[in-house]
Amino acid sequence: MELEPIAHRLPSIPPQRTGITAELAEARALLREAAPPDRWDDVLAEVRRLQAREGLSPLGALQAVHAKLASGWLPR
Repeated sequence: MELEPIAHRLPSIPPQRTGITAELAEARALLREAAPPDRWDDVLAEVRRLQAREGLSPLGALQAVHAKLASGWLPR
């Protein structure tokens, strides 16, 4: 009796972020590029502040802080 392989294994494909996860990762990367390197913690504090006090979503807060940085705002 001959046996045939059931299936050929394909090489592993790294997982790709999709949906909101991808949007959050992209927004965070853009914010990181725009932020002064020595002020990253302060930038994240502003993101958290906007989420807590303004009721923004995580993505909305990241985008809002990115817009603030683009307009010349610098965290203290």
